Amino acid sequence: MSHDNSSANLKAAINVKSKGQESRLVFWVKRRFLHPIIGDLRGLGKGFHRLPNSALKGLDYIRTPGLIFPSGGTLLKHDTPAPNNDMLDVMEPILQRAIDKTATIYIFGSQFADKQGIHEVHMNQGSLRQFSNDAGKDGALIIEFENHWEAVFLAFGSQRVPTDDQTGLALENSQSLAEQLGYNPVIPERT
Repeated sequence: MSHDNSSANLKAAINVKSKGQESRLVFWVKRRFLHPIIGDLRGLGKGFHRLPNSALKGLDYIRTPGLIFPSGGTLLKHDTPAPNNDMLDVMEPILQRAIDKTATIYIFGSQFADKQGIHEVHMNQGSLRQFSNDAGKDGALIIEFENHWEAVFLAFGSQRVPTDDQTGLALENSQSLAEQLGYNPVIPERT
C-alpha cells in the first residue's frame, strides 16, 4: 500500500478471523456503494487523516444511516478448504481487482503507533470490555473505481449490538452478530 505518490510502503492489517472462541467474521460487501459519505471522501487528499480534523467525522455501522443493515451480513470462517466459501475467498478478489484497476482505496481504522500502517479495519464497538469500544470509530474499506464505488465492512461474529451511543459498549439486551444472523454461537466444549 502506498499512501501517496512516494515509494513509501505501508501496511494495512485486515482481520480475517478473531482470536476468540467465536473466530468467524461478519462481512457486508457493497458492489455498488452509493452513500453520501462519497462526497466527503472525494474531498480528502492522499495520506492519513485524523477524523476530528477532517470534514468526515467517522463511520458507525449502527448509527450512520444507510451504511449497513446488520441483518444483511454474512458470517464466514477465515479459511475453509474449498473454493469460494471463506473470508479469504471474499477479500482477495476485491483487493486484487482494486490493485489491477489502480483504484483509490479509503481505509478506515487506526494508525499504527509507528505510523507505518493501519489496523482495526472493522467494527470497533460491541466488543468485550478488554477491547477498544468506540461509537463512531468503525473501520472499513471503501474503494473508488473509475466508474463506481465498492465497500467492504467487517465485524467479528462475537461483537454485540445494540451498543451505547457514547461508549460503544454492548447494552445489556444485546446479541452477538452471529446470533442476530441466525447462527448458533460457538460454545466451548465442557471438559
